[in-house]
Amino acid sequence: MWLPSSQGSLIPTTVQIVELSVPSVHDIGALVAFGSGVVYITLQSIISYKSCPQWNTYFVCHIRMAISVISCIAFIPSILHAVLSENLFYVSFHQDYTYHFVSAICEWTVAFGFIFFFLTFIRDFQVGTYIF
Repeated sequence: MWLPSSQGSLIPTTVQIVELSVPSVHDIGALVAFGSGVVYITLQSIISYKSCPQWNTYFVCHIRMAISVISCIAFIPSILHAVLSENLFYVSFHQDYTYHFVSAICEWTVAFGFIFFFLTFIRDFQVGTYIF
C-alpha cells in the first residue's frame, strides 16, 4: 500500500495543475496517492488494534482509528467535488468555485490526517536507546 501512495504523490508534484496539457495526470496521481493512503492508514489502524496490549495503548488505537475515519470521510467528498468542478482556474465568483473550494478543503483534511496519523507512531519507534 505504501508503494502506490508514494508513487501517486510523485505524479501531482511533478505534473503541476497549472499545465493545461495534462491536468488528468495530476488528478489521477492525486487519486492514487490519497486512495491508497486512506486504505493504508485504515489497515494500519486495524493492525494497531490487533497488537494493542503489547505495542501501544487503546488510547493511541482510538486516535489512529479516529484519524483514519476522518480521512476516509473527507476522501469521498474530495473526489465528488473534484469531479463536479470542471474549471482549472478558479475565481471566487465562478459557479464551480464552491466545488473546487470544498474539494480543496477535503484534500487538505486527508493530507493532514496522514501527517497526524504518522505522528502517532513516534512512541512505537522509541522502543530502545542506542549508544554509538
